[in-house]
Amino acid sequence: ELEMAAMIAEIAEMAGFESEVSSSAKALLDAEAECRHDVIVIDLFMPDTDGFELINALANRGCTATIIMVSGYDKTLLKGAGKIAEANGLNLLGTLTKPFRLDDVEALLRKAID
Repeated sequence: ELEMAAMIAEIAEMAGFESEVSSSAKALLDAEAECRHDVIVIDLFMPDTDGFELINALANRGCTATIIMVSGYDKTLLKGAGKIAEANGLNLLGTLTKPFRLDDVEALLRKAID
């Protein structure tokens, strides 16, 4: 959802981050190959892949970015994805269930700075 991604990017910029929106998992993985991200926000369900595949791909590449996961689906599924991310060595900062409040996003981003 590019509109939501743009909104999160705007919140990140207000919190002091530089931001970049990737329109696909492939674009994100290409950018991450250059280790350009401190924080990555992942939606579990994307058009070209799902968050679980992306989690595995990031883990296999040794991603060191802090991860925030979002989903509009079952909270149990989101929690499970978080556990998989951590079990694969990713640095999970937190999860957000859609719809979420803008200050929840900002709070997680500020936590990443601390």
